Amino acid sequence: MSSSGQSASTITSDPSDGWSEFHRRWSRLTPPLRPNQDVVGAIAAQIAGHDTRVLLLGVTPELCGIAQETVAVDHSANMIARVWPGDTPSRKAVLADWRSLPAVQPDFSAAIGDGSLNAVSYADYPAVFAQLARVLATGARIAFRVYETPQHCETIAQLRDDVMAGRERRFHAFKWRLAMALASERQNPDLPVALIYDVFSRVFADSEALLRATGWSGADLAEMEAYRGRDTKYSFPTRREILAAMPAPFTNARFPSSGSYALAERCPIFAADFTP
Repeated sequence: MSSSGQSASTITSDPSDGWSEFHRRWSRLTPPLRPNQDVVGAIAAQIAGHDTRVLLLGVTPELCGIAQETVAVDHSANMIARVWPGDTPSRKAVLADWRSLPAVQPDFSAAIGDGSLNAVSYADYPAVFAQLARVLATGARIAFRVYETPQHCETIAQLRDDVMAGRERRFHAFKWRLAMALASERQNPDLPVALIYDVFSRVFADSEALLRATGWSGADLAEMEAYRGRDTKYSFPTRREILAAMPAPFTNARFPSSGSYALAERCPIFAADFTP
């Protein structure tokens, strides 16, 4: 790949990077925030026969070995330095923005990612799709696990009742349920992560009662601090919003299951064909 980005071997940590703390938490993450073998298998199944040269949006290590050749692109030097398992003859990581990919021949047979679309604002989806259309070969596939807000999502009050009644003991699933409830109530897929922290702190102000009700640990609650005061935005679109953002060169959209882990029903694979 001809790239104007840096190779992983030349990257140094950037303390101003908004993702500088995320790589430190990576080992603590569990599904749905981090893919398991079900997710890896589901994505691999969607690109079967299209796995010659694959573009990976992000440096998810679980996805770095499902293609014959993988080029991973991430805007965070820290994530590449700390999470990427390293370049080999069949894989490499490049520092670049998904909205402005390096110059390259349109020869990727597939593009994949885990929560990649959710890591950018909904307003940036057209730019990401435009870049994919520029670098994908005709007949290529895309397969991204997405965090999808239900069309009829629970309210924050309903979620609080569920949690305090002891009906949600999966901390990372709870975080995404809270984010989706916020996106639904705001009627906006874009969500400043600082708002997740602010609402959590207000709605679940009694941390001792929360720990008793859920069985979570203090380390779990400390995870919420990663969102405090951050200006990062995630997006949690509905399926309709995902489809509305998909431009015409992408066809045959489908949403197969990504497994049976906690909250998997809201984390399907968004797959489509590239047929310009």
